[in-house]
Amino acid sequence: MSFFGKNIKKIRAIKGLSQQAFAELFSLKRATLGAYEEGRSEPKIDTIIKVANYFSISIDDFLTKEVTVNQLLRFNGGITTDINQIVKASLKEIPFVNSLNVKLFIENFKTSQSYSALPTIRVPVEGNLDFLAFMVTDLFMVSDEEALFPNDVVIGESRDSNALIQGDVVVVLVNHELLIRRYTISDKGYKLLTDHTHIPSIDISFDAAIYFWKVSFVFLKRYPKFTSKLTVKINELDTKLTQLLSK
Repeated sequence: MSFFGKNIKKIRAIKGLSQQAFAELFSLKRATLGAYEEGRSEPKIDTIIKVANYFSISIDDFLTKEVTVNQLLRFNGGITTDINQIVKASLKEIPFVNSLNVKLFIENFKTSQSYSALPTIRVPVEGNLDFLAFMVTDLFMVSDEEALFPNDVVIGESRDSNALIQGDVVVVLVNHELLIRRYTISDKGYKLLTDHTHIPSIDISFDAAIYFWKVSFVFLKRYPKFTSKLTVKINELDTKLTQLLSK
């Protein structure tokens, strides 16, 4: 039996359509639609094509697997008006490391390479990559009052070292510590830098057990700084000059 009946029943539930309303949409009898949903009858190929095309889903997907909410949300006719469904589909659940669970995560990950024990947060990022969220706990990546402050949250993608570029900001698991550093490399091994010139780098040999997550997204806990102090002063002087000239 194909998934056709199960899928049209799911679509009706999300759309809020009765069997009669759905049947009329495709010039079917309600009893015929009921037979499809209950698996007592299979539709003709022209009916399959009409329904699949109408909801922008491939015929293969319609017949061989249960369609997902994401597929249904791509339907440009507005398959759902439920804002909760739309918001949920636009957010991704990502494992989250903070100051409370970081030690447990380090112990578990070195043996299992798994995030299963971590809580998750929902964030508006796209992709099916191996993401990890990490809360910043120090000021090591701050320079000139800008960059990453405590309680900011960074989202990193798991990467091998050969996929990193010098200067990338990374979350690093090494020597029983989980750190945020700037990645560089030398002839002798990896160099992990902060944005403070007076704090020495951490030098790691190439054969050490080390894991990287390249920081791709940042969620700030504070209001971002959009202009420099010089720009603010220039704007203040320009405003005062304009006021004087208008008198």
